[in-house]
Amino acid sequence: MLDRAILALFALLVAALSLVTLAVIAGWTVPLDLFELSLLRPDYRFIAGLVAAVLFLLALRFFLASVRPAAAKEEQAIIKSADLGTASIALPALENLVTRAARQVKGVREVRPSLKVFPEGLAVKLNITVSPDRNLPELAAALQQQVHEYIVATVGLEVPEVQVRVNGIYQEGLRRVE
Repeated sequence: MLDRAILALFALLVAALSLVTLAVIAGWTVPLDLFELSLLRPDYRFIAGLVAAVLFLLALRFFLASVRPAAAKEEQAIIKSADLGTASIALPALENLVTRAARQVKGVREVRPSLKVFPEGLAVKLNITVSPDRNLPELAAALQQQVHEYIVATVGLEVPEVQVRVNGIYQEGLRRVE
């Protein structure tokens, strides 16, 4: 909030200086006379230098803020809103819960979840690697059901969508008989 107020003040000062410069270009000489007077008297020179230094520091601060990469904001899902505040859970924590639920389904070897928080609930996409001896449509249905029920029961979030993508079939190393 403070940055916005300072930025607004800086923008107004730059706008005022631009208007004065345009007026001088158009032929108005009063600002030039005042500027010349400020350079002749030491106390006015100090004030002009102070204003110039403040404007320079503000410009430098906003320039550095614009160049600096923005901090990644961690997305969260709101679990419960009440009069005393909200309870929320971070997406990495939700990913851990989804992975835990998915690993409970027999035949799932690896899970890489991708989550999106929407107003209607949590959308889950699962990229999985499965055992070769499983029926894929049954496994996908069981996985969708397990993840949905686990998240609803554990976190209380609605899960309107669970997409499953089988990225690979787990291949165990061949065993040699000697």
